[in-house]
Amino acid sequence: MAMDTTLIVMAGMPGGGKTTLARLVSRRLGIPVFAKDRVQRVLRDHNLADASSGDGYYIILDMAEEQLGLGLSCILDATFPLDHFRTVASEIAQRHKAKFCAVYCYCSDDATWRERMRDRVHYVPGWKPVGWEDVTRMREYYQPWNDNALFMDSMRTPEENFPIALDYIQKANRREYVPHQPTEGTEWWDG
Repeated sequence: MAMDTTLIVMAGMPGGGKTTLARLVSRRLGIPVFAKDRVQRVLRDHNLADASSGDGYYIILDMAEEQLGLGLSCILDATFPLDHFRTVASEIAQRHKAKFCAVYCYCSDDATWRERMRDRVHYVPGWKPVGWEDVTRMREYYQPWNDNALFMDSMRTPEENFPIALDYIQKANRREYVPHQPTEGTEWWDG
């Protein structure tokens, strides 16, 4: 089954399972993954940007624009904590009449999540993944995705989440990201 040109955003807090799921989807659909951490590592290694800068987002978004302009789908793998880059991704998809599909990966159990942060796979050689302290800090400003994404709890195995994510991606439509509107009492993980 051929898939229409789609921009897939795999987002979520560090250690939430987004990269593992992005890689599974990439293999199945035969489309590239542009990972912010990989790009950021190259920028850092060549003294072009600090490891904590947002420059990697600009590059992966530009790479996505090129792919979509060619009529090809791709996956962006990054935390996407704020509305700005989510909105830019959505606008790129709209510009190229591509579908926009976001999958938000998270872990609903803090003890399990914290343990995974210590033992997780290092997909990017030479890049030290952030730690639990960074997750705690990021929780303070990570904006909710609301109805803009499919929520995937990594308490389920990647093999359990994969068919759900794949079905969601294949049924994606042309949509616009709707920025977060803060409300009293909303926690960062609420959808």
